[in-house]
Amino acid sequence: MKITPIARGFTLASILLSTPYIQAFNLNIYGVGHLSVDNVDDGTDSSLYVTSNSSRLGFSGDYELDNNLKAIFQYETGVDLTGQGTNDGNGGATSTGQIFTKGRPSFVGLEGGFGTILTGHTPGLDQWANDYNLFADQVGDLGNLWEGSGVPGRVDNVIQYTTPNINNFNAAVTYTPEEGVDDTAITFFKGNYSGDKLKVGLALADVGTGTGTDHSAVAFTFGYDFGGFTLGGGYQSETDIGGVSDDDRDSFSVGASVNISENGKFKVQFATSDGEGDETEATMYAIGYDHALNDNTLIYIAYASLENDDNVAFSVNGKGHGDKVVPALGEDPSALSIGLVIKFDAPIGL
Repeated sequence: MKITPIARGFTLASILLSTPYIQAFNLNIYGVGHLSVDNVDDGTDSSLYVTSNSSRLGFSGDYELDNNLKAIFQYETGVDLTGQGTNDGNGGATSTGQIFTKGRPSFVGLEGGFGTILTGHTPGLDQWANDYNLFADQVGDLGNLWEGSGVPGRVDNVIQYTTPNINNFNAAVTYTPEEGVDDTAITFFKGNYSGDKLKVGLALADVGTGTGTDHSAVAFTFGYDFGGFTLGGGYQSETDIGGVSDDDRDSFSVGASVNISENGKFKVQFATSDGEGDETEATMYAIGYDHALNDNTLIYIAYASLENDDNVAFSVNGKGHGDKVVPALGEDPSALSIGLVIKFDAPIGL
């Protein structure tokens, strides 16, 4: 009997759907397109930029295995919608003129009653910098200060274990081995409490610098949802930055948001970071308005300014944001940004 193309399609579909492992396979294709027009002043001069800000494309999914076990995976890449290919907020891309830039969180692993274990490229300091960060990937992102001393936002070659959620608590341990270079292992611990309204995080980091003296960090974060109004912030203390003994830095942030309409949110955030030496403090202020056009589309306006002491040069628009502008020592940068964020998440079940 001759099988027509349409019949072949039905035959293949029947085979796939009758295969137990294929029936238990879930796949999502997801992405974020985030573009903005920014006027950035480095403290001496201003310029206009069109920037792609942590735009991304990813594939994630899982296989149902035996004994309530899942094989999980995620492959995610940064995308520069301007085609510039560099400095697009995705962590140091160098692919000039390309759309696809630097790898973002990507891994394979296993998930079950014991928790989750995976290996790949995963968040480091980003595990807590974004716990309560009202300007994530916008100008005024908290990471401009919290990640400014060198604790990596994401880490390569990771082995990570996350406990199951027990009474609203869970914890994750992230480890990157030395891989032939002494005293360069990295370890992160992150504990979380997530209730209906209150969220609390505790984080520890130990970053091997190759000097025999590790760069360490301790952080505490919190956020509370009052219903239409949120309040949160955090504190981070770093010691022996870059492996230099007694080179320490403390950072603090607090912010609040209030819903002023069904789709509109007004927000403010304050952050400061003070080093051990003279004239090493930086203070950042951010104010903005987010307006949701639907569940997947957001427009916003944000303004941020940063005051640098004479011996520091923190940026106001670098973390998660393209076209980073680094001021000269002691200069005070600022930025006004109007942006559009479009998200999609398309589950494909087989």
